[in-house]
Amino acid sequence: MDEKQSRPKVAVTGASGLVGGHVVEYLAKGGYSMVAVVRSPESARQLTKFLDDMKGSIDVRLAQAAVSDAKALAEAFSGCDVVVHAAGSVNPYGSRQDIFATNVDGTKNVLAAAEKANVKHFIFISSLSVITGQGDQFNLDESAPLRPCGESYADSKIEAEKAVMASSGRLKVTSLRPGFIYGPGERSWMPRLITNIRNGKAMLIDGGKRETNVIYVGNLCRAVEKTLLNPKSFGQVYNLTDGQSISKKQLFDAIADGLSLPRVTKSVPRPVAQLACTVVSGIAPMLSSQTQQKMSRFSRAAFRLAAVNQGFSIAKAQRDLGYTDRILFHEGMARTLESFRVSAGESHDSRTELSSMRQE
Repeated sequence: MDEKQSRPKVAVTGASGLVGGHVVEYLAKGGYSMVAVVRSPESARQLTKFLDDMKGSIDVRLAQAAVSDAKALAEAFSGCDVVVHAAGSVNPYGSRQDIFATNVDGTKNVLAAAEKANVKHFIFISSLSVITGQGDQFNLDESAPLRPCGESYADSKIEAEKAVMASSGRLKVTSLRPGFIYGPGERSWMPRLITNIRNGKAMLIDGGKRETNVIYVGNLCRAVEKTLLNPKSFGQVYNLTDGQSISKKQLFDAIADGLSLPRVTKSVPRPVAQLACTVVSGIAPMLSSQTQQKMSRFSRAAFRLAAVNQGFSIAKAQRDLGYTDRILFHEGMARTLESFRVSAGESHDSRTELSSMRQE
């Protein structure tokens, strides 16, 4: 049996999103047979372009299934060995009901569909927000308790991870907990931060001295591949970051320098920033969606990014998964910012980044 035939067939939900799309591309280029599960063909324009460009050299099938449709999901997963569940809602001001419907109820549907399709391994893309809360964390490992914080996204990920791990008696399951994910195509937090830096509205909290917990999407893809049908990972959760101590100021400076923008010099005390984020988050549901977007720098998620020390241990992932061959922050950020310049018409095709990702 050749190497390609011996590799598991992998289905990825949320394949039109940042994580799902990169995982599909990364694994497909590594010779895996893939099923890219998307909510609608229209939502998969970038992935469709990749498939057209790579026609004949990879094995990827598009399947349409919303996370609310357990029957369609089971059909999409038929014949697959592994499901990587990357679909989810990250809207910082989305309604709590809608976010829970997607992230919790949707995850339960995906679990049920995977079980029905006799999938061998279920990998859940969770989040470090499940153990972060709104307070400082230092070298926190996977033994830390789940910590609800009132932020809809983080709390929904807690409930989703609980559902996944509770299924370990029926399925082989693993939860991967990445931090703030960055990479080409990121459209959740980086575009807003870049806009605020460009407009002079970005602020450091207490000078930006606290640690952040970012992870380059290419590193997350590598962790996913190392998790596939890995017996050590069954029933386990793993913290994932770039594995470097990067301060908030270093993050902001890297973005500003990479895009030739002025560095952020404004700084406010953390209690002031926390009060502002609490007040704005409280009134945000009563505001228009357009106003909510404008106020997103005062969301609880923004407070976590800018003001909370996020120190997490990845020793367990290094030990069990061999998560050691990582792209360093400065390189991952350079690639990411190049993609933002490309989208603004300033450089060459951003797909060159993806084509070289596996070779390093």
